[in-house]
Amino acid sequence: MRVVLNSDMGAYLRFIRSDLGTRPRRVRTFVGYLARSLLISVNDEYIYKFPLRRDDSDILARREGRLVTALAPFSPIYVPPVELLDYNGRVVRKYEYISGKQFRKLPESYARAHMDEFATQIAHFMYEIGRANPDEIADLKPSVGAVPGYRYGWTQGDIYDNFLIDMSTHKIIAMIDWEDCYFGDFERLFHRRHVSIASQFMDAVSREYDKLYYKKD
Repeated sequence: MRVVLNSDMGAYLRFIRSDLGTRPRRVRTFVGYLARSLLISVNDEYIYKFPLRRDDSDILARREGRLVTALAPFSPIYVPPVELLDYNGRVVRKYEYISGKQFRKLPESYARAHMDEFATQIAHFMYEIGRANPDEIADLKPSVGAVPGYRYGWTQGDIYDNFLIDMSTHKIIAMIDWEDCYFGDFERLFHRRHVSIASQFMDAVSREYDKLYYKKD
């Protein structure tokens, strides 16, 4: 609430109205991780991400735009495009609004009933993105000669919190928030410190990933 009250919401909404060419009808606000950004959902159609405290937010926004454009064609799960807009010399990110539930917000009985189904989909996603090697983002690798391998390659970076589920079909319909995407070892993503439904889920993803890797490679 403090972030919203300290933000120039009037100016943000005028900017959004100018971009859309119409008055926003339904507006909702969310605060990004560590209060690094303010997200404004408009009309259940778009989400605008306004930078707050980070000096490197423009660099991260442009980097995310490049990564999404390059990796989306390899993903078996829909990756919404990122549109970069200029707001008083800063970069604002505009995303398609996706109506779905995060895994952590599912009723536990539902999550457990369909855990293996979700794990299979996420493992497929991690496998395909992990072995992608598009030339247009080669400069973002840690070294020129780095190549994909077992649990090594491109990864979205924060798998568990950023996939959306259609509860009526049990399908994962989108993978969002690619700011933390990187090329490197993603072994750590499979392991969580505390025993929980999250750790059980990622254990299931790990098993399914291994099945794919050793079957196809």
